[in-house]
Amino acid sequence: MNHINVSVTIGQTADYTTARLESFFREYEPEAEMTFTLRAPFDVAALNVGLTLQRDVTARFTPLSNNSRAYAIAWQPAARGPFPRFAGTIFISPNEADADESIVTLDGHYHPPLGVAGDVFDAFVGKHIAQASAADLLERISMYIENVVVPVSAFG
Repeated sequence: MNHINVSVTIGQTADYTTARLESFFREYEPEAEMTFTLRAPFDVAALNVGLTLQRDVTARFTPLSNNSRAYAIAWQPAARGPFPRFAGTIFISPNEADADESIVTLDGHYHPPLGVAGDVFDAFVGKHIAQASAADLLERISMYIENVVVPVSAFG
């Protein structure tokens, strides 16, 4: 299993961030599952090319307890193919350096498919795709929390 841990700082208190994330879940996840697009932007400097890989996933978010700032998250590819599943947690915590900010962290694991071939691909490319996808997802969540207008199509 391979580990992902990505954080983003949000210019809102942890209480506000938690309330906005709850609002997001109520608004865009009425059936406890949602489909959204994971994006992994790449800049291939040697070729002077920018690429964005995209893959739709079906995700489930579950509060870990009442009045908690932690949510279980799991996703799997929406379409068949040799793509990993992910399971982890989204944590919201106050920023100790600034009480007016919070930190949202995505922490979890995935297992590359295809055995040894998948492990080799992951070592060279896949882990970068996973990190970039997680960072992009948190960035889009932070835009929603900070009231930047983000259409649902940006998530799905």
